[in-house]
Amino acid sequence: MRKGCKISPAMAQRILQPGEIEGLAQQSIPRIRLPAPAEVFALRAARLRALAPRTGIGAYLQFLAALVDAQHSALARIEPARPADADLKRAAEHGMPPIPAAAWLTDPEWPETLNRLCATLDERAQLPAPVIEVMARIRSAPPRWIMAQAEALLEHAAEGVEAAAAPLLMAALQVHGVARAARFDAATVRPLGVAGLCPLCGTEPVASRVCANSPYQGYRYLHCALCATEWHLVRVQCSICGASGKSIAYQSASAESDQTPHRGAEAAVRAETCDACHGYRKILYEEKDIAVEPLADDLASLSLDLLLGASGYHRAGSNPLLWQAGEK
Repeated sequence: MRKGCKISPAMAQRILQPGEIEGLAQQSIPRIRLPAPAEVFALRAARLRALAPRTGIGAYLQFLAALVDAQHSALARIEPARPADADLKRAAEHGMPPIPAAAWLTDPEWPETLNRLCATLDERAQLPAPVIEVMARIRSAPPRWIMAQAEALLEHAAEGVEAAAAPLLMAALQVHGVARAARFDAATVRPLGVAGLCPLCGTEPVASRVCANSPYQGYRYLHCALCATEWHLVRVQCSICGASGKSIAYQSASAESDQTPHRGAEAAVRAETCDACHGYRKILYEEKDIAVEPLADDLASLSLDLLLGASGYHRAGSNPLLWQAGEK
């Protein structure tokens, strides 16, 4: 500093401490993104159809697109009551999700939604005989069996789940999850103490996405597998164990080789791997492909899961539209 030079109060800058930086981020970054009922299933179905020709499971993605269409129709018929203020206050005081998924099982409407999905598929889709048989079993099954299957699915039980029926049951629960989540005000929803759990229903995210459009541009959001709520998590941080920095890497399936994952910054769908816990979740980049959709793109990139499993990483969370027993 030159002799005699003075710093005016306007020029002085105070260095923010870590806690203050975090607080500033919480004020400026939209923390919660709630599902838009008119869009969530419509966009998912369109993405499934767009991805189907590009994958080895195209026929399955086409079936799921028809199922998601049925979800969109069923959602318009559901108007769940918002939880009582006392229940919301109690959940907030104990750091619990206000609409836990297990509580939906007591709603008599969701088995009706399950039957409605099956009926809609019967009417609109040309389905193979095994799928028709599964839907017939579901529609004739006793309520106790339906309830037991749903409970096992929500708990990721390793045994007792009929894999072929699982996507249909989870699809019905998703409809009710989206209907409930959409009734909240994003400004009143607070993240749970565990970053890897949905702040509304307590379900694990299926993947995360980095948004391209304002006011979310550049921010990363975890996407709930069940109710489609999204919540902010800083980038380059493991959503499983919280590690950051050099423990984190980004890998994608190579177009030249299907033998090993590779590190790169061009793919719209990548895996965020963590060498601290040896887990991973997929991360989608809208700047690379604005149409990416968490559940659809996760299913269309199963080859990446196989490569990462062979490389010693374990997947966190699961896709509700493809039953994989025992995942945590």
